[in-house]
Amino acid sequence: MKSSTSAKILIVDDTPANIALLSEILENKGYQISAARDGQKALKIAQHILPDLILLDIMMPNMNGFETCEQLKNQESTRDIPVIFISAKTEVNDLVTAFSLGAVDYINKPFHEDEVNARISNQLKIGDLNQQLALSEQGMRKLLSNYQFQSERLQQIVDHVVDAIVEINMSGHVQFTNPAVERLFGYSAQELQAINFSLLLAEPYAGLYEQFFATSLLDEGEGYFSGDKVFEIVARRKDGTEFPIDFSFTRISVGQEMFLAVIHDITVHKDKEEKFRTLSNIDPLTNLTNRRGFNEFFYKEWLRERRNNKQFSFIMIDIDNFKSFNDTYGHQAGDHCLQAVAHALQINIRRPGDVVARIGGEEFAILLPNTSERGVQEIAEQLRDDIQALAIEHSQSEYGVITISQGLAIEKNADDYKQTSEKLYRMADEALYRAKASGKNCYVLAENS
Repeated sequence: MKSSTSAKILIVDDTPANIALLSEILENKGYQISAARDGQKALKIAQHILPDLILLDIMMPNMNGFETCEQLKNQESTRDIPVIFISAKTEVNDLVTAFSLGAVDYINKPFHEDEVNARISNQLKIGDLNQQLALSEQGMRKLLSNYQFQSERLQQIVDHVVDAIVEINMSGHVQFTNPAVERLFGYSAQELQAINFSLLLAEPYAGLYEQFFATSLLDEGEGYFSGDKVFEIVARRKDGTEFPIDFSFTRISVGQEMFLAVIHDITVHKDKEEKFRTLSNIDPLTNLTNRRGFNEFFYKEWLRERRNNKQFSFIMIDIDNFKSFNDTYGHQAGDHCLQAVAHALQINIRRPGDVVARIGGEEFAILLPNTSERGVQEIAEQLRDDIQALAIEHSQSEYGVITISQGLAIEKNADDYKQTSEKLYRMADEALYRAKASGKNCYVLAENS
C-alpha cells in the first residue's frame, strides 16, 4: 500500500455520477483510479489489481455493499485491503454493521472534497504504518508509540462516524456525548452532562423537542421528532450562533429506554444551497421576493409563530389600470412603474418578520405576522398614500396618476399551514376584487377577518 499519490483506489458504486465525482476528486490528488458498478465486478477487479483502498457503496442491486465487503474479507488475497463505506445512510445499525464487517471508515453522501481526501489520506498512512510494522518487532514497538495518538483518534472516528453523538434519557436530558459535541457546540464535557438537549437546538426546534418529551406525546410516539428518520434542522452553539445540521433521532434500549441523536454539520452544504435558493427566489425586475420565495418565507414564519398562537395579516395589492398604462406609455415605462411601486412598498415594510413580494404581473403581496386589524389597516392606508404620492402620470386613470387597490385578510387560527395560506390568499383576493369594484385606490378588509 502507498500513502503517496500513486496509490491505487477502487471505487464501487452503481451510480455513474458518484463514480465520476469521486474520480475527479481523487485524480486531482494523483491517485490511480479503477471503478466497478456492482459487487461481482468489484471482487474480480480487486483480486486482479489488489488496490490499496476500496471505496464501497452500501446500496447496490444484486449484491449490496455489506455482502461485497464480507466476500472481500473472506478471501486471503483481498482481506487486508481497507474498505471505506460510502453511503447517504446514517442509521446507527448501518454503522455498526459496516464496522463489524471489517470496514475502516465511513463517508457520508453528499461528498465533501476535503473530508474525502482527509479520510483516504489517513487510511493510506495507516497502511504504510502497517507495512513498516511488519519489518521488525523493534520497528513495530517504535512506530506504535509514534502513532499512538493517531490510533486513538481513528478509534474515535469509529465511535462517532457522523460528527456528533448524544445519548438522551426519557426525560430529554443528555446522558453521554462524544468529544465532537464539545467541538461542535462549544460546551465542556462537564457542562453537557445532564443538561436538557433542547439547549443545543434553535427555535422553533427547541420548543418542538420539549413538546415531544411532554408525557402525552412521548407515550403515544407522536410529535415532530417521532420516527426513525433524518431531519434538516437548526442547532445552537453555547455562544448563541445557529447553524444547520442533519439530525437523526432514534429510540434505543441499552438496559433502559434511551434516545440516540446523531448530528452532522451541513453548514458548507447549506451555504451553497442557500445562495442558489436566494437567486431563484428573487424577482429580477423589482428585486423583491418572488411568489416561490414568498411561500417559503410564509411557511417559516408560520412554523415560528404557531407555538405562540399568533395571527397573520395579509395584504394583496394590484396596480390600478396597469394594462392601460402599458398600452399608453409602453412596456419600458411599465417596468419603471413596477420598480417605483416595489420600492415604495418595501420601505414601509421594515420588521424582520414582514415580507413584501411580487407574486405576478402587477400584483404584490405582503405578509405581516402578529399584526392587529388596526395595524394592518394603518399600513394599507400609508401604502395607498405613498403610491399616489409618487405622482406617476396615468392619463387613463380617473385619478390621473398611478394608484393601488388592496385586499386585507387576517387569520387567527393558524394551526395548519396549508389551510392558513389558502384561506388568506382567498380572503385577500376577494377583498381586492371588492376594492376594485368600489372605485379603486382604496383597501377593503375581508369580511370574516
